Amino acid sequence: MSEPSILDTKLRNRITRFLHTGNEIPKYYPGCWQKYFENDHFKAIDELLDKEPKNHEVVDIIVKAYKSGWCTRFETIAYALTKCLVKGHADVKEATYKAASEICTTPEKMMMFNKFTRTLKTGNGRGWCKHVKEWYTKKDPMELAKEMTRVRGRHGRSHKILLKKSHVKIAENDHARDAVVKYAIFGLKRAKKELSNAEGTKEIFDYIQKVEDMRHCEDPVAAAAMAVEHKFTLDHVPGHLLTSQDVWNAVLPQMTLSELLYNIQRIHNMGYLTSDSETTAILISLLSNQDIIQNSNVTPIEVYITLCNYKKNSRPMKHEKAKIALEKQARRRARQIFDPKTQTWEWTVTRRHPKEIKHWGIDQPSNPIVISTLQKLINQTWLLNPPTNARYLITMDMRQHMFKGRHFCKSSGKIKKTAREKSKSTSIFKIIASISSQSTPSGTRDTETEEVESKKHLLAECFYNKHVTPGHAAIILALQLLKREKNVKLAVFSEDGIQLVSIDPNFSNMEEAEFVLRKANLGRVQLDAPIEWAEQTNQTFDVFVNMVDRTTRYMELDLEARGGRGPGGRFGPPPPPAKQIPDHCPVRALERYRAKTNCDAKLIVLSLASHRVETTDGNFEGVLDIVGVDEHVPKVMDAFVLGEFK
Repeated sequence: MSEPSILDTKLRNRITRFLHTGNEIPKYYPGCWQKYFENDHFKAIDELLDKEPKNHEVVDIIVKAYKSGWCTRFETIAYALTKCLVKGHADVKEATYKAASEICTTPEKMMMFNKFTRTLKTGNGRGWCKHVKEWYTKKDPMELAKEMTRVRGRHGRSHKILLKKSHVKIAENDHARDAVVKYAIFGLKRAKKELSNAEGTKEIFDYIQKVEDMRHCEDPVAAAAMAVEHKFTLDHVPGHLLTSQDVWNAVLPQMTLSELLYNIQRIHNMGYLTSDSETTAILISLLSNQDIIQNSNVTPIEVYITLCNYKKNSRPMKHEKAKIALEKQARRRARQIFDPKTQTWEWTVTRRHPKEIKHWGIDQPSNPIVISTLQKLINQTWLLNPPTNARYLITMDMRQHMFKGRHFCKSSGKIKKTAREKSKSTSIFKIIASISSQSTPSGTRDTETEEVESKKHLLAECFYNKHVTPGHAAIILALQLLKREKNVKLAVFSEDGIQLVSIDPNFSNMEEAEFVLRKANLGRVQLDAPIEWAEQTNQTFDVFVNMVDRTTRYMELDLEARGGRGPGGRFGPPPPPAKQIPDHCPVRALERYRAKTNCDAKLIVLSLASHRVETTDGNFEGVLDIVGVDEHVPKVMDAFVLGEFK
């Protein structure tokens, strides 16, 4: 077999960008992963394998990206491997299955890979069977039993289905592994009947029996005791016990810090985070535990997003889920009454319907103790991620529109609606209004103020996390870099370009930083201004980071200051020399800066509140656009700075 040729640089960069961002162009969308898989936007591997079907260097790139630890989601790794199976030669398929066996170490990852093999219809041939067999035969039998009882199935695939389809055969003397496999296929009773007296199976069956006892236990107190004794995780808890407070108290200590943050809203919705509950005490002790904090890789923005969502009592939801949530709220209101003193809805019944248990406390206000603990946790997570040792210039737009939040402007008098506005009123709000009026005691209603008021609102919210304002997201991300790195300069956009801001990295918190930044000499946004300033002052930086709510604010500039920008502030050609308009394109400014300083400088543009961002057309590798914000943004930025996208 001939040696594989070296991949084209552009193809390699497109592949690595997809593995890190889920997108072939240099743009990261935190909330749009699924659409790229569904619409098959990943064409780089297809183009490569159409030209060179036997080139398995792409598999090496995928394995290297996974082992580097900078990929934020495993979906891109699994999807890229599956694409190699669709287009690749037999040699490439063999290398792909070998890589999948090396990468898919947990049942979640293995079943994610099998989800895509099923979606893309790669078949269940010898290579696939060998891959599945290796997963079940290379693990220690006791470890295999723990993994298979913890995760029984994901994405429409279970261990039973995979074992049957792959025709796994266990060695004659490997009784312990055979016991686990027979349990997955036939159940514990038959497995014990066939192998209870075999050597090495007693410990396996004892552990599986404990898990089965937990699964079939109807007493929450007894189930909680078993979870504490055997250190079961949330994955071991059966569905009928997921609303038990005792069980949650038992499994909380087994969670990582990220899992705790993810489940805070879920626990609150069940009404377990009251001021005097045991669950609150356990949660706060875990969020304050220094060992748990130091052993995690949680970023400050992840904690801040959790804090903002918890204050609002909800995570951001898509339209479909938001519509269902409103319908559930309407049904709750029929069994509730509004308390004007506490401004909350109280249940008028004591007997809980099974479907209401998950939302019994959803209308209760957030616990101030939990909020205070999360605020302290932010200051304990600044230095958890390793530094990149790069030189940064971070420039932010800190004007009022970055902090407006969601303001409702209610009309003081009686609202007069036009016929068009009346037609836009949705039926769900009418249902809520009618149920609310029925739930209010007779004699307390005011017919003049009972009408549903129209609300005009001004928005300053980040994409994919609407409870976070762009200004605070920018400050959190900037402070993390300032406190973690040794060479960072902070600046704000001003009328003259940029103005440097001095903030003490050791003693400044978020509130102090916001006060200093907003008191600076603020002005209109010009994305190339930080690069031009660095070039004029002979300052050397490795990374320029621009944080704005929307790059279309270039329309605020005078006409002569818009050179090199296309419609909507996007990448455009340079202005004609005859017009004598200066070129303010940030990409070409970065190219000039690179040529002058002879360094591989990079530009990151965060458009926190707008999709309309396209700093580059994709042909320049030193620029990354980020739309919105999520907990993975700091890791994506670090990977880009360290050159992982090449």
